[in-house]
Amino acid sequence: MKHATRRLSVGALGVLLLASCMSTLNPAVQPTQAAPSGTGHTTVAIQGTQFLVNGELTSPAKPAQGMLLNTRMAQGIFDDENPATAVEWRYPDTHTWDPQRNTNELVAMLPTYAQHGIRMITVGLQGGCPSTNPPCPGGDHAWIVSAFKADGSLKPAWMDRLNQVITAADHNGIVVMVQFFYHGQNQRVNDPDTTTAQKAAVNNITDWLVNGGYSNVLIETANECDAGFSDYLDGGNCANEANVVKQVQDRSGGKLKVSVSWKGGEQPSDEVITQEDFVLLHGNGIDGTQLQALVASTRQSAAYKANPTPIVVNEDSTSVANLDASVASGVSWGYLDTGQNNYVDGFQRVPVNWTINTDAKNAFFAETLKLAGPAVTSLVYSGPTTADFNDEVTMPATLTDVWGNPLPDSGLTFGLGSQTCSAVTGVNGDAACSLVPSAAAGSVTLSISYAGDDAFQARTITVPFVITDEQTALAYRGDAALVNDVAAHLSAVLTEDGTTPLAGRTVSLALGSGASRQTCSATTDASGLASCSPGATSQPLGQGGVSASFSGDRFYAASLTAAQVDVSARRPAPPRVPGSRWAPERRPPALPAMSARGSASDQAVTALSAATVTTTTTSSTTSYLAVTGQAQPISPPAALVAGALLLIAALFLLIVPRRRRGQAPPILGRNRQ
Repeated sequence: MKHATRRLSVGALGVLLLASCMSTLNPAVQPTQAAPSGTGHTTVAIQGTQFLVNGELTSPAKPAQGMLLNTRMAQGIFDDENPATAVEWRYPDTHTWDPQRNTNELVAMLPTYAQHGIRMITVGLQGGCPSTNPPCPGGDHAWIVSAFKADGSLKPAWMDRLNQVITAADHNGIVVMVQFFYHGQNQRVNDPDTTTAQKAAVNNITDWLVNGGYSNVLIETANECDAGFSDYLDGGNCANEANVVKQVQDRSGGKLKVSVSWKGGEQPSDEVITQEDFVLLHGNGIDGTQLQALVASTRQSAAYKANPTPIVVNEDSTSVANLDASVASGVSWGYLDTGQNNYVDGFQRVPVNWTINTDAKNAFFAETLKLAGPAVTSLVYSGPTTADFNDEVTMPATLTDVWGNPLPDSGLTFGLGSQTCSAVTGVNGDAACSLVPSAAAGSVTLSISYAGDDAFQARTITVPFVITDEQTALAYRGDAALVNDVAAHLSAVLTEDGTTPLAGRTVSLALGSGASRQTCSATTDASGLASCSPGATSQPLGQGGVSASFSGDRFYAASLTAAQVDVSARRPAPPRVPGSRWAPERRPPALPAMSARGSASDQAVTALSAATVTTTTTSSTTSYLAVTGQAQPISPPAALVAGALLLIAALFLLIVPRRRRGQAPPILGRNRQ
């Protein structure tokens, strides 16, 4: 016991040490890693005059089908490197400007934008006008807002934030329009001169986007190229923009789709329309009717007629009427909400509040939801597709939007044939419920449904499911030793999965095989026991076999068991005792007559011949003691004497102790010796 206790203690100590090592090697909480760039959840493409996302028209069967309803978020990766002006963008709660906070808060809102039908945002590498007072001047701006260094190389911090936005948008089904240059900042890219530096900048950002593998990006080379740019980006009515657009197309090998915008209400030149992959219009300062006229005029241009492409308004106003007019014309539309520098209104004046927190924002997002429809949802089943009858099966599923974002607190209904159950998704969009299949074995349909709501479309999936026979087991419980000519009692217990008794099923039992096979059958009772007898045993002597079988039915699988039995011959009847009441008494032969010279006992019995023996039938009850060759009568007194002697001998054996082997003789004996 002492050694066993010591071994147990050592083993327990070893287990604790092993657990300690494992907990050291595998922390309970793994660090969260940022999603890689270019993951390809969202791939934008152009088909004629419409946009495809992941090979399908956007917003299918909705008014905005094939369009990219969008909002201008030019300050999504904004920063100001001029300390004198950066203080203007301080957050009211921290009293400091934080470019990373700005990007983080935008990214946090992307799922909500997607749920309201937004399919694109515009982000600027040189921002947009950040100030309300003073308003943005026409020339160079005092603040320093640019992702490009003076020689056109890229600033890593800006690229990190751009990667963050593009990657998050990619996971939410949102396209990012990357705007290269903005007036008032483009002049800062000028080393050794604006043309050389800006051409290098275009090449550098193009290479960065291509090498990043981003598939959800469109390009706007300049915002309103006729608003005051260098000759490289303008050239007079944006004459050189066709060359800049071609530069990006060629540099990317056609992977990036490129365009450029004009000021509000202006129509691009035919030269640019011919070169670009889609047409950008701005609706600033015009109403819905004028916007529709601008769209119609663009479509009537010779260049557009020669090569119709999608038309996108990526900057307009907060006017829902303009949104409706644009969508009615089959044109994507962009919301521009400049707001104030108060961390409340708008999406452009810094610091920006990216939430949907004002009447203007609420009106816009409510309309995009109506035009583009609720976000598409996805249901994925990850459980088994088969289960035994009467065995519980757990069915898990995951609900997300089409881009993989989990949808928590959403009800799912599971149906297996005619049976149903329900569950609510958790924080990861996972839900599961359990059913015990009650249908007979065969093929059924598993359905999982989400009813949908104002923000997400309903979704139902079906999965082929097979119900199989419940497994059964038999155990023999009958006789193990059988005697020929004696009835055999055979029995067996039938259970589900070897545990639960199965009643009301027919079990067949068989003894032996071949010509000597004996069978019977019985129905199981509440304890699963079936008992029967095939009749008197008639089997070869020695070891034999017995079997029990259940042939199965629509719900339960067949099962079989076998056991060994010993078969012996019937024992002969015991000898009949003379004088017993069930056997007639046999009389001994009569003794020869005694001579006058002595009694019969004085005569030699061997001298008797068969001829001198006679048989006499008598009713005497005198007992006889068998001796060689004959029976002699025993008188009653003699019998009494013999019984008394036997009784005395038995008492003597009980009273006098026996000496055991190796035991010393009694003292009296030793003294005599």
